[in-house]
Amino acid sequence: MSSGTDGARFARALVGASFALSVLLAVRMAFTSAAYAGLALVLVAAAALAFFAIARGRSGPALLLGACNALFVVPELGLRSAGFRHVSGIQFGYPSAEEFAEFELDPELFWKLPPDGELVNSWGLFGPEPRIPKPAGTSRIVYLGDSCSQQGYPEAWPEVATSLLASAKAGALDEVNLALSGYSSHQGRVLAERHLSELDPDLVVVFFGWNDHWLARGAIDADKHVDLRFEGLYRASRTLQLVRKLTARGAAPALERPRVPLELYRENLRRIVELATACGARTLLVTAPSTHDLAVPEYLVARGFVATKEQALRVHAEYNGVVRELASELDVALCDLELELRADPQRARYFLEDGIHFSVEGRRAVAARCVQRVRDEHLLP
Repeated sequence: MSSGTDGARFARALVGASFALSVLLAVRMAFTSAAYAGLALVLVAAAALAFFAIARGRSGPALLLGACNALFVVPELGLRSAGFRHVSGIQFGYPSAEEFAEFELDPELFWKLPPDGELVNSWGLFGPEPRIPKPAGTSRIVYLGDSCSQQGYPEAWPEVATSLLASAKAGALDEVNLALSGYSSHQGRVLAERHLSELDPDLVVVFFGWNDHWLARGAIDADKHVDLRFEGLYRASRTLQLVRKLTARGAAPALERPRVPLELYRENLRRIVELATACGARTLLVTAPSTHDLAVPEYLVARGFVATKEQALRVHAEYNGVVRELASELDVALCDLELELRADPQRARYFLEDGIHFSVEGRRAVAARCVQRVRDEHLLP
């Protein structure tokens, strides 16, 4: 038996096994997406081409084709067939990828919601599609914030507040909620620069602070960069995701600086107020309340949000202090939720266990206080 015959048999065996497996996996995946049916046909054609090459005595190219299929196509389809995914959002504080919801990448915001998600608009945020231009005779509130203003959507506190205001208002009132989990004033400024002018708001409500003063990972928000080309390829390849999962060494180390240093926080809020004023809108700044003066959760230190519990209390007070200072300096309205709720002896019922996010009762209480401030200050036409 000649070595050429042995080589041809080996090539046929390798190519046959390799393509048989990839075709079977593609056919299985075709039940979830018609695109895989097309891929199965392409693989069958590639297998036929490889066998034709072997028959013509060109086993080398056929072996290369079969090996590439075995090394790249089979693992990829196998991982997809098994339902494997290892895609996280951008690291904004949490130490492990498994603790993220999946976000879509954005070069300036870093992350936003996939636009095909439930209750998500084309801007990658919760809510209906913003009506642009604003309908005639309609007043509009735009909310900028983090998870505290997004949590519970469509019954987050901004939606409750808008409903309360609309019920007592003669004209039409709508809202655009630009808040999202993990956002800092950095993203708030980006969103204001992108959208405030076209939204034409009458009132802009600004509620940040928490994510601004958590310790940064890798870089502060102003210095972060998102490589959309690599991340796009990474998200498309289950094989690359598996490699990252197996080789990941944990989260980027926490820096000694917050995500948004105090002076940048001040400048971000100032810029948002300037943009709102340029649109002819009033601004309501809101301080972030908590129950951390009663007890700072252990996880904030354990997970690297802050270095110590004492630091958690100190920096939160400093960032709320900036909000008060700017409200006075720029002569804009202030809803000082931190001080107002601290005076309530039963305020613990307004918060979840983390002392940051609101319970259903808390969302109603926050909405009611902000609505009262809007009415007292005559912030809506």
